Amino acid sequence: MTRPASPTTLTRAYAYALDPTPEQVSSLRSHVGGSRFVYNALLGLVKANWDENRQRKDAGEEVAKEDYLGTRHLDLQKLWYEKRDELAPWWPENGSSTYNYACLNLSKAFTNSRAGRSKFPTFKKRGSVSSVSFMSTAVRLVDSHHLRISRVGEIKTYESTRKMYRHIERGTGRILAATTSERGAKWTVSFTVEVQRALPPTRAPERVIGVDVGLSTLYTGATPTGEHVLDVANPHHYVAAEKTLTSAQRIASRRQGPRRGVAASNRWKRAQQRVQRIHSGVANARRNLIHETTMKLAKNYDLIVVEDLNVMGMLKNHALAKHIQDASWGEFVRQLEYKTKWYGSTLVKANRFYPSSKTCSQCETVKAKLSLDERVFCCEACGLTLDRDVNAAINLARMGLAGTNSVTGRGGEVSPEQQKLAATAHPDEASTEPSSDVDGVGDTSV
Repeated sequence: MTRPASPTTLTRAYAYALDPTPEQVSSLRSHVGGSRFVYNALLGLVKANWDENRQRKDAGEEVAKEDYLGTRHLDLQKLWYEKRDELAPWWPENGSSTYNYACLNLSKAFTNSRAGRSKFPTFKKRGSVSSVSFMSTAVRLVDSHHLRISRVGEIKTYESTRKMYRHIERGTGRILAATTSERGAKWTVSFTVEVQRALPPTRAPERVIGVDVGLSTLYTGATPTGEHVLDVANPHHYVAAEKTLTSAQRIASRRQGPRRGVAASNRWKRAQQRVQRIHSGVANARRNLIHETTMKLAKNYDLIVVEDLNVMGMLKNHALAKHIQDASWGEFVRQLEYKTKWYGSTLVKANRFYPSSKTCSQCETVKAKLSLDERVFCCEACGLTLDRDVNAAINLARMGLAGTNSVTGRGGEVSPEQQKLAATAHPDEASTEPSSDVDGVGDTSV
């Protein structure tokens, strides 16, 4: 008997391209500048207060705890309310949520610094990417092609927002926050939305695939029986655009850029926009390929096995670092982790020290050494000759099917002894409503 899918609350992200008018662009940039100003002004006040108290302490004075400015969100908000008329008499021009988010971001920066996760906060400066966040009360969808932002107005979107708009209309979705960003003279908005979604139970591992990631072939998939079922060539998005990017960057370097006391020329701004458009195109093409592949895997297979790669360690190899970053293996696994939840499949991460490439998929003999330039696996014990990536994918699939490693994506990571796979198959895909309608590939999860 099949159990009915139970509704679950998920936090999802939706991103859309905007088509603002020149007046709206000016207003959005005002919000971006206001947010950056508040962040820098409050950081300056806190640093000045701490430096003054340190000097008093060095001089032998007694400094009480109350003499230090607090760095909690509410402390920074209170400080901004006390100083805003003095520091920024123009503050009513922008929405209040812009300043609140600046206080929140600065508070998080101090928290991360104290926890050792980052260095002490530094002042923000104008960059190639500008963004500003709004609270849920300051932004709403008017219809499937328009949104309204407080103090900015009604902005048209290039693409339909119907997937998110349906959630809002039905009451199964709630906007938590929105962030608008400018990159290369193009504006986008990303929503953080709390969604009620019907998730199916974990399916029994009837369709199993092992996926080996690489550089020459991006994704190679095989079943435990040795069938080669997935082969995605590496398009090398960044390398393909490198020549065009080099030319655009060389042109931008010869223009009059911004420096102290000198404003950037219009030709420099246009040249920078060309550079940013190339970077955006590379990132979008890479992300689209990963979305298509991960969606296909999560829908069509019950058990997906990948390697738990140490990507940060691999990036220390300067000969391959550029190509590893271009492949974006970490993003591939990240998307599989949340998409397997949507479709009732299971993601298994093999131990990073498991010799999937060195092990013969026929006789299980493990080679002592296997260099990266050996693209064909040859077993001296049984004579098997097979593509290196296919051999690794077969070994991964069999290892996942045997249940000898940790599982992620459905209930978190567990030890091998505690691993259990659901015995009941559920072929239905996850849906946001009673019908079989499923959200599209372009959406991401947080």
